[in-house]
Amino acid sequence: MKLTMVGAGRVGSTTLFQLVLEGGIQEFVIVDVRKEVAEGEALDLRHGLAQSYRTRIVAGDYDATADSDIVVITAGIPRKPGDTRLDLLRTNVELMREILDNVVRYSPNALLFVVSNPVDVLTYQALRQSGFPEQRVFGLGTVLDTTRFRSLLAERLEVSPDSVIAYMLGEHGDSMVPLLSSASVAGVPLDQFPGYSPQMVQEVVEATRYGGAEVIKRKGGTFYSVAPSICAVLRAVRWDLKQVLPVTSLVDGPLGLSNMCLSLPCVVGKHGRERVLVPPMNDQEREALRHSHRVLREAADSVGLP
Repeated sequence: MKLTMVGAGRVGSTTLFQLVLEGGIQEFVIVDVRKEVAEGEALDLRHGLAQSYRTRIVAGDYDATADSDIVVITAGIPRKPGDTRLDLLRTNVELMREILDNVVRYSPNALLFVVSNPVDVLTYQALRQSGFPEQRVFGLGTVLDTTRFRSLLAERLEVSPDSVIAYMLGEHGDSMVPLLSSASVAGVPLDQFPGYSPQMVQEVVEATRYGGAEVIKRKGGTFYSVAPSICAVLRAVRWDLKQVLPVTSLVDGPLGLSNMCLSLPCVVGKHGRERVLVPPMNDQEREALRHSHRVLREAADSVGLP
């Protein structure tokens, strides 16, 4: 597998580090407008290969990315303290246009995996601009928010995070929707598990919703929780795991939603986003997802994405 990382900032470089340690990818190409930074990241990673796995790691222009199997896009202007993800929209839409032109030119058969924010609208842009089949274009979406949600719930309930099944869906942003009606801990409904209280869950929901902003305020950016979330999606693709992950992708029909990318549970495998699933939800959750869709659709309209 040949993987291109567009963007050698903290998210891109931290993700590359984990991917190299995991192994299973034969070639990495790093592209960044700061060419020396990309070259430095490639060199630093190559220096440690004796402690990981044999692979090829280079930095270059887009011609070096030719025939990539998957292109991960992390490039973009990062959030500053006080910014919402949607505040970044206009600037990053313009940046994405040039990136996508080059990706489509050199890797017309690749899977496109968008991480840059606002990820839902940029994934929608990538789908429309590339003309790729919808299964091959997806974004990180609420995989990160779901990871945060499960981690924080597990901490409060004093259980292992892998025992918690609970999703954040919709926008990767302030209108994200906690799916509580079907949440469980080791098969036990969340609201029946020892330690549950509505107040505790609401505190966790708020900590999840605004957790990224809190980290940005304190250290200027988030990447230690982002990279493993990205790697989880790439692992599902690389090993054809058919894993259910809440990536953002085109939703056209389920719940009456259409013409926008947002996060629902999806089966992810070697072909990309292979199926969209609609979990059981109550009326309040259903309406919250519709609201999230409206927020994203209005954002896309504001920058001329039909």
